[in-house]
Amino acid sequence: MKTKVTFVSLLLTLGVFFLVGCDQLTREHYEMITVNVDKEFDVDKMIGEPDSKISGLWLYEREDKHLVVKIEFDDDGVVTRKEWIDAMGGTWDDSQESGDDSVYESTTIRKSRK
Repeated sequence: MKTKVTFVSLLLTLGVFFLVGCDQLTREHYEMITVNVDKEFDVDKMIGEPDSKISGLWLYEREDKHLVVKIEFDDDGVVTRKEWIDAMGGTWDDSQESGDDSVYESTTIRKSRK
């Protein structure tokens, strides 16, 4: 009887997990995106469908996490720029194109304590 109850509990837990789903928008998945290489299809598979698409710009917003992610594409659908703006963590990472390869810039904003 105890095994049956445990099995049912496990199934219910897994069911809730799959119904709620997991947010693919993680820092680890974001860092897998390669500027000038990955395309819209790749980005969709890595971090999921954006909250909005505006003429070559995909926006992901997680208000509960104070997080905004921007991915820009050229006319061929190739990533030209990516930004990770984490207000809660105080991090703003921005990729910029340079002449030969992409340069990755990172700024960390620290709160002053009084």
